[in-house]
Order: sequence, then structure tokens, then C-alpha cells
Amino acid sequence: MQTNLFGETKYDEMLKQHSGSAFQTAPHIPYKGNKAAIVGHLCYLFPKCEHFLDACCGGGSVGYSMLAYGRAKQVTLNDIYKPIIDLHRALMSGEHNIDFEHPQWCSREQFFISTQKTTNGTYTPLDVANEYLYSFGNNGRNYAYSREIEPYKKAMHEVVAGRTLNERRLALKTFINILIKDGFKGADGHESKLESLQRLESLQRLESLEILNSDIYEIDYTPYDCVYFDIPYENTGGYKVEYSSTSFNHAKFWEFFTNLPQLAFASSYTAPEGVPIAKEINKRVLMQNKTNNSMQQGKEKVYVNKPDYESND
Repeated sequence: MQTNLFGETKYDEMLKQHSGSAFQTAPHIPYKGNKAAIVGHLCYLFPKCEHFLDACCGGGSVGYSMLAYGRAKQVTLNDIYKPIIDLHRALMSGEHNIDFEHPQWCSREQFFISTQKTTNGTYTPLDVANEYLYSFGNNGRNYAYSREIEPYKKAMHEVVAGRTLNERRLALKTFINILIKDGFKGADGHESKLESLQRLESLQRLESLEILNSDIYEIDYTPYDCVYFDIPYENTGGYKVEYSSTSFNHAKFWEFFTNLPQLAFASSYTAPEGVPIAKEINKRVLMQNKTNNSMQQGKEKVYVNKPDYESND
């Protein structure tokens, strides 16, 4: 098959163009700060490798895409937050209580029950899914919908997810009555997030995928020839995890990163002077304040620990 200057096939080139857009469909768990929108840029910045480690994987979009795009022969996902790792494992094994065909609605009350269960360690995969599918910005902490808008969301959910034709008809009637009474106030978006989980399940039992739950400073890095760190960014909202943007020791990380023998990359907005930038990627970011949540253009930097590294991208 014909290849380009980098030994990639025409199929690879088309996939690169597709995955570099905001419309890529890499499977992932919706998660705060996930890289789904720019995953193509990342996968084609990293070299093709034998064993890739997504060291702070979160929703897993980068690690799964390295496999799906054929950029790595084996991938290991790692994250310090045990519930999200347990959800990855459940989706890979197929051992979960999530109904993809007729998903349950997660009310405000159920959301906080689920988040409490993840906190005290008595959760099921569905509780972890609720925590991220139904949280604002997938942050795992705040319910996605205001009390005023929740009835609209629930009604539309039931139209889509009702088990029988009669259930869906009744839900549609309820939804129409709400529209007539109050007017339409927005469409539901969590169904598309659920599809991402369902695509993950199609990858289950991959022999080339390993999942870990370790502190990044306790991992044995010798098996990996390329490592990616998606660390908590400075001056951003915290994660539901032992590491947050306020507790994460950025100075310690960057010293560790620059001294790691393996080729490594890290996403951040800033880094200490002297850490090489491998690529700058334009992306849409949610700018939040008390009166407005709007999408604006931002620039994300990907740093590399080898000053002489040159991308084939």
C-alpha cells in the first residue's frame, strides 16, 4: 500500500485529518478535562510505539485512541481515582449494571446518592457513570441541571429511553405539555455521552489493553517507550480525586517529568522555563463566571521531556 514520507498509509492520513477535528468519535468516558476534542492532534504528535502509557488517563480518550488508530501495539491506562478505573474495567469486561438500550434517568437526588456511594466505596459501575454523565462539565461533583430545567431534561430522556412504545408516547405527551406551559429551555446532551460508554464496551476483552490504579510516582516505567501525563492544570477547578489542581505538587511533577528516562509528554497551560514545548493546540474551553458560561478559544501546550524530540506530525 502506498505510504507518505513518514511511512503512513493513505488510510492513516485520512484518519489523521478526521481525528484532528472536533467531530472525532474516539471512545471515552465523559470526564472533566478529557482530551476527546483534540485527541487526533495528540495521537499523531506521539510516535508510533510498542507500549504506550496513559498515566493520568481519566476518561481514557488518549489511551483508547492510541489503540484504535494503530499508534501503539499495547496500551496501559492508569489513574489514581479508583472509581473511574473500576468503571473502565467494568466496561472492558462487560460486567456492569448499565442499560445502554434503555438508560435510567438520574435525578438530582439519585446523583448525590451515587456520588456519596463513590465517596464511601460502596458504588456500582452505574453510580460512577451517573457521577460523570450527569455532572456539570463532567466534574463528578455538581448536578448538571438546575431545578427549573430538570423536568425538561427528564421528559426528553423518557421520550428517547422509554422501554415500551406506550411509555414513550406518554413521555412525549408530558414533554409537549411542558413545552406548551412553559416554553422550551434546552435539549438533553447526556445521551451522546452514554454512546461514548457504549463504544468503549465494544473494545472489551482487548488483550493489548491493561488498566492500573496507581500513583504516578509509584509506577514502574521501564516497560513503556512512550508516556503521556494529563495532569491537573494549575488554577483550575479541582477533580474528585486525591490529586486536584490545588493539592497536586506541580514543582515535584515537572522535576520528575524532565528526569524520566522514557520519552514523555504532558499537557498543561504552563510549565517551568526550559521545559520544551512539543506542540500548541487550539481548543475550545469553557470560561465560567457567576453570570456566564461560554465557549472561547484557548491554547493548550503539550510539553516533551526530550529537547531534541521532533514530531512526524
